Amino acid sequence: MAAAALGCTSPPPPDVAGVRGALGRAIRRVRPAYPEKARYLERLVADAEVATAGELAAPWWAATPGRGSAAWLRAAVAARRVAWAVADERNAAAARYRAVYPAVAAEVGRARSEMRETGMGRREAAALERAVVALATAERLAAAGEHARATEKLETARQLAAVVHTGWQTLHARFADPTLRAQWRRWVDLTIEESRISGDTAIVVDKLHRRLLLFQDGLKMAEFPAELGANGLRRKEHAGDRATPEGMYRVVKLKEGHQTKYYKALLINYPNDEDRVRYARAKARGTIPARAGIGSLIEIHGHGGEGQDWTDGCVALANEHMDVVFARSRIGTPVTIVGTYER
Repeated sequence: MAAAALGCTSPPPPDVAGVRGALGRAIRRVRPAYPEKARYLERLVADAEVATAGELAAPWWAATPGRGSAAWLRAAVAARRVAWAVADERNAAAARYRAVYPAVAAEVGRARSEMRETGMGRREAAALERAVVALATAERLAAAGEHARATEKLETARQLAAVVHTGWQTLHARFADPTLRAQWRRWVDLTIEESRISGDTAIVVDKLHRRLLLFQDGLKMAEFPAELGANGLRRKEHAGDRATPEGMYRVVKLKEGHQTKYYKALLINYPNDEDRVRYARAKARGTIPARAGIGSLIEIHGHGGEGQDWTDGCVALANEHMDVVFARSRIGTPVTIVGTYER
């Protein structure tokens, strides 16, 4: 009683319920994206709890008035600073996302276009599928305010789109090869010259531009859209590769009616001697399947007009265009198929 009368009792405990609740909410908000900051605040809260408990339990002569309140104040100030830091980081992350997103979305869009190219492989198809998913995930995370994670997904989408770009560039690299371009040009020049001398029809197929050119007397008389094998931009190496061959050929048979299921068709003499030599060398090197044959039955035929490459290696035309080509052709008509031709 004397101690009480002298004012020597322990001070009343600090009112911490409100501060404790606010800190708990702050920790829960911070923890998912910034676990290290959440742990830091938890340590300060634990220190404040210990200080408060010690203050309440201490006898009056050992009391340290205000120690608990000071600890809670430190925790509250730290929480405010963490909140500011988190807001700054989130704003910066949102800015990074907004800066990066348009370019990555464009890269994925470009990859979509490239995958429509004939000859792109399964690896590229799988990469595109994953890139599309990563981009969609990034958009969803950004909408939820998780811009840092969204930006990570954008980087994933960018890397996967790059796989498609590399595949496309590899596929098209041969069309810039000066040796091949010179060879193709020589083949076309010889074909046009034969048409000029003989006065007859000659056919040239430009694979890269998907065009069939019809010549008469050495002059181009018509040009039609053409569709190739499903792997048509690749040079045919063996049976079943669904690639369209390249070389100088001739029509060996004209088919119509019950002779073909493709409206009308011009069968060419693939494989020619050069194809056989190249096939034998590839066999010897082991670069084609051991049991794969060289292939045959390559035609220019109708039922085209699909707008995409789909055949097993043949060249397909719309039926009305096939009518024109068929009417101008005979057995022996030269058919030259090249990777590309600069007219």
